[in-house]
Amino acid sequence: MELITIGVIVNTHGLKGTLKVKSFTDFKNERYKKGTLLYIAFRQELIPVTVKSFRTNKNLDLLDFDEFNDINECEKYKGSELRINAESKISLQEDEFLFNELIGLDVYTTQLVGSCIDVYEVPQGELLVVKREGQKDALIPFNKQFVKEVNKDENKITLIEWEGLL
Repeated sequence: MELITIGVIVNTHGLKGTLKVKSFTDFKNERYKKGTLLYIAFRQELIPVTVKSFRTNKNLDLLDFDEFNDINECEKYKGSELRINAESKISLQEDEFLFNELIGLDVYTTQLVGSCIDVYEVPQGELLVVKREGQKDALIPFNKQFVKEVNKDENKITLIEWEGLL
């Protein structure tokens, strides 16, 4: 079974077993729907958990699971990744991508610029973090004004030539 990481548990919330999660998914309502089966990656094993409830507090998500009724049952999972079965992947449009699909792709203009090592979400949109050889990492807005093409088959992101972009 292939799993994809959709978040990381950063802390507990209250005394009733609620977990604070930093999510990496744009599809929170689908991923955290009541009854959804998720997995906590803890010490080389996968702990299956079923979503009881989901809500957002500031920039973190608060999740309750059927398996936890007390802070003592779930406190040990701080720092663990929250995963979901890859088969429940959300259908995307042709020009939409999951963040983990972009990480690791080579970034080009007319020549190789570097490699995408992360994707940040900011209020204005998404930023590609591009690791460049011998230089500071570059932050590139991930939109059609700057990104010409994403070709997963060729492991490549092509940027539009833009003065001052790099």
